[in-house]
Amino acid sequence: MKPVLILGTGAQAKYATDIFLNQGRNVIGLLGLPGETPPANIGDIPVTGGFDNFSSVYNKAGRPDILVCCANNTKKEEIVRQLDSFAVNYTSAIHPRAVISKSAVIGEGTIVNACAVVQPFAKIGCHVMVHAGAIVEHDCCVNDFVNIAPRATLTGHVRVGKGTTVFAGSVVLPSVNIGDGAVVGAGAVVRNDVSEGQTVVGCPAVPIKQFRKGDGVENV
Repeated sequence: MKPVLILGTGAQAKYATDIFLNQGRNVIGLLGLPGETPPANIGDIPVTGGFDNFSSVYNKAGRPDILVCCANNTKKEEIVRQLDSFAVNYTSAIHPRAVISKSAVIGEGTIVNACAVVQPFAKIGCHVMVHAGAIVEHDCCVNDFVNIAPRATLTGHVRVGKGTTVFAGSVVLPSVNIGDGAVVGAGAVVRNDVSEGQTVVGCPAVPIKQFRKGDGVENV
């Protein structure tokens, strides 16, 4: 397999680095994203500069596989858009202790952590983060740039819109549709559809805020 260059130095990058080391893949380095204050290294993997050095690092390394690691869904999408001109090949990071159905589909650039479960005929888009212990049940559809926090549960036939964040311990009940850019608060139980850009919290979940376009949710 080709070596990997990770873009980002936060929590998602740490998860991805651990997964690749478990798989025996060669991570050649990490690049800090705009706004980050990167460390010198993560474990034994060096941070080789910032995103403004991407072109030189990428070409010097022989065009390795790329994984973008950013907790802010909107910023992650912006980075991916900036990489379009390089025609990069994105890799995914699937932990060996994740349970993935053979009929499930997982898009490029997605991270699936240890003890996550992706059930039959679920579809997970590109550049998605599925944290440890999260459950994506049968026939769910998770769109691009979604962040599913630890132990969140999407029950059967749930649709999650692009750029949504589903926080830790929440439960989305069967056949609920969650709009693009929505936020499901920690521990929420979602029984009804969630509108685009809406934040819902509580049991049962109720809306508390309408996000403006471009707002991002971080730290998961």
